[in-house]
Amino acid sequence: MARRPASSLIKTDLRCLNMDLSPNITAVTVDDDIFRCEATLIGPVNTPYEGRVFKLKVTFPPDYPRSPPKVIFITRICHPNVSDNGGIYLKVLRRDSWSPMSIVKLFKELVEKLIEPEVNDEGQTIEYLANLYKSDRRRFEAMAREMTNKYAGRGN
Repeated sequence: MARRPASSLIKTDLRCLNMDLSPNITAVTVDDDIFRCEATLIGPVNTPYEGRVFKLKVTFPPDYPRSPPKVIFITRICHPNVSDNGGIYLKVLRRDSWSPMSIVKLFKELVEKLIEPEVNDEGQTIEYLANLYKSDRRRFEAMAREMTNKYAGRGN
């Protein structure tokens, strides 16, 4: 069975993502380049990010889905798995841990990690935020909510 080219797979996945019943995320290509997308994520309920709009940049490698896309937050966010420059530190996006998956599944996993961050793997966290999350969740959530209100737009 022949492999579909990455561009065809990405096109199909983006169509599925934008038709998915989950209202949390949509994505569009940038400058008609199928390998570059901008995604809009609505913060999940019962989190400090609830109802706020976050922009992400997604760059697919030519060998996608064998290699993971690079996903970064454009909108600043206070999260134990996201650096100050928007880099996302999650196992699901690491090349050595990557398991090919659809874009819909990938973004559902990212939304899950907004709800419940990975805080026990030092290589995947911003240490001071992970420690605060584990030791004083209320304070972490207040800090995350304050930053969200400052940088993220309002949803509908």
